[in-house]
Amino acid sequence: MKRIVILSLLVLATLALQAQTGLRIMPLFEGKIIPQERLVETRVRGKMLIEYRLSFFHSISFSGTKEEAQKVYSLMKEENVFVSEYQDKKVRTMLMQLPRHEEKNRFLCYKSRQKGERCEVTVIYMEGMLTSLKELNKILNMK
Repeated sequence: MKRIVILSLLVLATLALQAQTGLRIMPLFEGKIIPQERLVETRVRGKMLIEYRLSFFHSISFSGTKEEAQKVYSLMKEENVFVSEYQDKKVRTMLMQLPRHEEKNRFLCYKSRQKGERCEVTVIYMEGMLTSLKELNKILNMK
């Protein structure tokens, strides 16, 4: 029974990574830009996301230098897709709608907040039946 559970988890992890394959930001999710031990990672799949019309949520957060935040921001900009971007003195936010993959809409979000010499950065990959950045913005601004 234990083997079946472990095998199932490995298959789910592989499927999740396939959806993100080919994205410029993928090295961040793999721990190649910021060391894995400095990352806070969250993956959600299933019933918890249904009300948001999403099927997969994957986020990475870290506290880094301004240079690290800029590197991640630059990788995001390389996706060359429709972007909604906001910036004030300390917070930079970017929302992207990526090309569809396997009948699912995909979105990528970036947020950095400057705190002294450090930057708190969060990058989120989402996929599902949600259709637009406008709908995504409504969800993100609910709280």
